[in-house]
Amino acid sequence: MNISRENTGDLTAIISVEVVEADYRQQVDKALKDLRKKANIPGFRAGMVPMGMVKKMYGISVMADEVNKILSENLNKYVADEKLELLGHPIPSDTKQDKVDFNKEKDFVFHFDIGMSPEITLELNDKIHVPFSKIEVADTMVNDYLKDIQERFGEHTHPEKIEENSKITASFKQLDAEGNVIESGIKQENASFNIEDIQLKTIAKKLVGKAVGDKVDFDPMRALKDANKVAAMLQVAKIMVEDLKTEFEVEIKEITFITPAELNEDLFKKAYPKEDLKSEEDLKNKIREDAGKQFEGESDKLFLSKAVDTLIEKAAISIPDDFMKRWILANNEGELTTEQLDIQYGSYANTLKWQLLQNKIIKDNDIKVSEDEVKDHVRQFISGQYFGGMEQDEAFASQMDGIVDNVLKNEDEVKKIYDQLYDAKMLKLFKEMLSLDVETMPLEDFIKKASEAPKA
Repeated sequence: MNISRENTGDLTAIISVEVVEADYRQQVDKALKDLRKKANIPGFRAGMVPMGMVKKMYGISVMADEVNKILSENLNKYVADEKLELLGHPIPSDTKQDKVDFNKEKDFVFHFDIGMSPEITLELNDKIHVPFSKIEVADTMVNDYLKDIQERFGEHTHPEKIEENSKITASFKQLDAEGNVIESGIKQENASFNIEDIQLKTIAKKLVGKAVGDKVDFDPMRALKDANKVAAMLQVAKIMVEDLKTEFEVEIKEITFITPAELNEDLFKKAYPKEDLKSEEDLKNKIREDAGKQFEGESDKLFLSKAVDTLIEKAAISIPDDFMKRWILANNEGELTTEQLDIQYGSYANTLKWQLLQNKIIKDNDIKVSEDEVKDHVRQFISGQYFGGMEQDEAFASQMDGIVDNVLKNEDEVKKIYDQLYDAKMLKLFKEMLSLDVETMPLEDFIKKASEAPKA
């Protein structure tokens, strides 16, 4: 067997594989003998079918099978021996078409196109700058949190009728122009809002004095004039309500009047049992600290996304696009058209470039995720879910290993955990090795920036 390679571009080549009869004859003879032993043909006892008949019936298909086996084994061996780092796998050449006729020929030549991984020279260093966006914990945000704490630990009563400071739980059903409920429209059975959230006084007046069971029709966007609040209330995406101009049937389910808790040490202790807070200022500082921690995760996610995009750009990675398009189509035959691929290819190519760069970074920095780390991650998740991170009782602790083992039987879940842990280690590495250009901004600006961030 003769195998050769001819470069057709910087990252592409054609592999030619010559298979002659001597390469496969022994395997074919053995396969036919095995078939003769097993063949069940009327008129012949098992194992007594004439070999000539076996060859006539199965010879061509057996030869084709054995040639393909030898071809595949030797092609893979050649790639391994030559230490070729391929993108995808070899595909039949589109410039050298093979015309194989197993009925007439004994010797064959097969041609395969290959795409090879590019050399990546980028090294992580502090000359690479990446924006790091921190969310500003504004005073208004702190005050909102403070108000929420006071209401959460305040006195809750349920008056018969809605008052100007009432909190209302109601069902919302979208109506058509004639005032009929749209069966496929937006519906929410337990939406909550405060009368003080209603910005349109005429609607607020319609609600004041209503009792449980009463119904009022109004347009929530006209009433609240805040797409974020309406989306949260109806539990739908913001985009679904931004241009919403329709009335809803609103049925009152519950009326609550909240007397906010006083700002004193009793409230401080209820809100933060483990902290020694003495004043309103102490409480606000703690709220600000906690809010900042909650936002850290979002800042990290945006930073990681921007770091990936920046590193891809700096690395200037080239890939054999024409080959990759053919390879993708070949592996998604019948499921993806050329037109669809043209639209999606930019995103696919960016993802591939990041995978190549990520593999180099992982190798260069000896980043590893062990099975024990995966198990610890699962244990911490379970502990947090069921115990809020508190110490477990002995009965549950003894069952933990069994629960962890069951989780690890799910291959998709295990892969997801590995990816999360690798991302966490990459994030730590980037923070240590790259220069972070820290910028602080309001939450609204951060959300906009995050929505515009490119995805690798």
